[in-house]
Amino acid sequence: MDKILRTLICDGQISLSVLEATSLVQRAVEIHKTTPEASAILGGLLTCGAYIASSLKSERGSVSLTVKAKDGDGAVSVSADADLHVRGYADGTCSHTLKGGALTVVREDGFSTRPFVGTCEILSDDISDILETYFGQSEQIPTAVALSTEFDKNGKCVWAGGVVMQLLPDAQQEQIELAGDAFNTYKAGAAEKFSNAENIYNEYFKQLANDEVTALFPEYRCNCSEEKIRGVLASVGKAELLKICEELGEVKVHCHYCNKDYIYDKKRVEEIF
Repeated sequence: MDKILRTLICDGQISLSVLEATSLVQRAVEIHKTTPEASAILGGLLTCGAYIASSLKSERGSVSLTVKAKDGDGAVSVSADADLHVRGYADGTCSHTLKGGALTVVREDGFSTRPFVGTCEILSDDISDILETYFGQSEQIPTAVALSTEFDKNGKCVWAGGVVMQLLPDAQQEQIELAGDAFNTYKAGAAEKFSNAENIYNEYFKQLANDEVTALFPEYRCNCSEEKIRGVLASVGKAELLKICEELGEVKVHCHYCNKDYIYDKKRVEEIF
């Protein structure tokens, strides 16, 4: 089962999240039949979306992340909510370098009328480097990120997850160095890190913890539904929908996140109204 382990380490001066999102990423790959390159980017962004969603303070909160590759060579989008329902899709192959592209994050905290929008230029093809740059530049939070996705020869995700650490205000240098040593040791343990969240936490960070560990459980789940689609179509208007039916035979609404088509013929359009 996918999970996020959250706690404070180093005398409560640094927040730690250990993430495991293998099933979540595999579900996305199965739905979208992505290329290996797009799967890796989508997997990293899904894992990060789960991480940011786990820190939302309101049950109405949500976050969306979009990576646009250089020269328009595709884009990857991910959305997540406070219930840790995560979903995403790749538009295009994203087969070439991401450098020169951009990451945009839109976060609704559920308390204000305006969302927080942050963006940064992509300076590396590594998703961990991209996220470190984003948190440092757009949110001014010193952050260490080590996320990875691994696939077998058949394209099945065998591991997605990693570690995210963020400095809290007034963190002391001694504690920063302790956390940094543990983080670097984890990054260097390539053979061991593709395991599970509990093993990673126990092996590399448990000795630094001084707070209870909270376990959260993200999953791939789209929030589309027949009811929502009917509401969207109702806003278009009966006359316009019937016109589309006359021209095309039906009205089709495609959900990118779950790759599902909602199809309405003339009779079903009439039923909406």
